[in-house]
Amino acid sequence: MAAVAVLTGCGREEIRAYRAPKDPVQQPPMAHGHGSSQWSTPRLRWELPAGWQELPAGQMRVGYFAVAGQTNQKAEVTIIPLPGMAGGDLENVNRWRAQVGLAPVKQEELPKLIEAIQVGGQPGQLYDFAGTPYDGSEKSRLLVAVLRSEGTAWFFKMLGDEGLVAQQKPVFVDFLKRLAFEKATAGPAVGAAPDQPTEASGHSGWTATAPSDWQQQSPAPMQTAKFTVAEPSGGQAEITVVMLPGDAGGTLANVNRWRQQIGLGPVSEGQLAQLVSPLEVPGAKGLQVDMTADKTKRRMVAAMVSRGAETWFYKLVGDEAVVGKQQASFLRFVQGAKYGF
Repeated sequence: MAAVAVLTGCGREEIRAYRAPKDPVQQPPMAHGHGSSQWSTPRLRWELPAGWQELPAGQMRVGYFAVAGQTNQKAEVTIIPLPGMAGGDLENVNRWRAQVGLAPVKQEELPKLIEAIQVGGQPGQLYDFAGTPYDGSEKSRLLVAVLRSEGTAWFFKMLGDEGLVAQQKPVFVDFLKRLAFEKATAGPAVGAAPDQPTEASGHSGWTATAPSDWQQQSPAPMQTAKFTVAEPSGGQAEITVVMLPGDAGGTLANVNRWRQQIGLGPVSEGQLAQLVSPLEVPGAKGLQVDMTADKTKRRMVAAMVSRGAETWFYKLVGDEAVVGKQQASFLRFVQGAKYGF
């Protein structure tokens, strides 16, 4: 929907266009279940700043914009709502810092990073990070605004060339201040764990059959499916499936984020080739990586499957012995997944 207001002043007319997504917000895909609860999320209206180009949103995004600067500088702005709290602040902040090549921070350092802002008339938090991504590309800057309101966590991000994002920060903050939230509408149902834990299905027609010893769990926000597996000895591992648009930051950034999750340091672009190997996936490009942290005895086997404008991420992570035992089953699970298009 769109509403247009005409303002007069100084002898000129200023036309401000407010837009809202045409369809209800799409929640990240989830495994089907027999019980459900409704996620109600408000519609959002915005005023498009000068120099911003509105692009088709889709996937989890309800707003997507491109910003161009001088000398080929570029940035993009995204708006993503998620149900509930959508993870802890520290986990989110360290993931965002990793996107621009920054080291993680501790819980006690978090308050120093928060800037208080207004998001549509409500108090929100703004984070500002600048650094050089692990892939060695140009120095980047990332602005992230967070608003948690009425059961929805809203994430507003601007990512791009450092100079352009710094220049656009006041525009971004003003954009957030002028947002308007409309009456909540029912979002997609949140699925409970199904009676048949070996069958899972989700977004874009995705389906897969898991081994009988995997126990299907209710997925977290952004996850398509989640499983756990336990050994009689007490060892455990977790399997997750996530779909993201584009390349989600690239192979190097993702591998380094995963290494951090199991207690390993980052690698360079030159070292990446030693860790990543091809994975045969019907109708798609697949890569796999196998990493073990000797100190923590945790191991992760991850697969990346690129299909058009989407990348599917499969992870098996947990106790080293359990992951080793489950690796072959995990790879068959990845290779046997169906995408419905």
